[in-house]
Amino acid sequence: MGDKGGGGDCVKVAIRCRPPSIKEINNNEECIVEMTEAFGEEGEAGNVVLTDPSGNDEPAKFAFDIVFGLAVAQVQIYESVGRPALHKTFEGFNGTIFAYGQTGSGK
Repeated sequence: MGDKGGGGDCVKVAIRCRPPSIKEINNNEECIVEMTEAFGEEGEAGNVVLTDPSGNDEPAKFAFDIVFGLAVAQVQIYESVGRPALHKTFEGFNGTIFAYGQTGSGK
């Protein structure tokens, strides 16, 4: 997402979906999330599509600055999100990482 102030930094939104749990795998539950990964490189946006398992509704599509797939290692997330925010904080800028999700979901 572009910066109109010329400073080069702006709010970025990243998303990570957890892999299926053992319980979900054992219950043969269908995955309703499709992701197009993007790691924040210029001009590259990630997409998430949520499908209705019953097929009654059209898929819901969302775009994010950074999208981490199911197989991405924690270190990749730190390098893409954590380290840049930390470095900007050390340079005197405000930096916040906000993690939201269900308890036990791997935030």
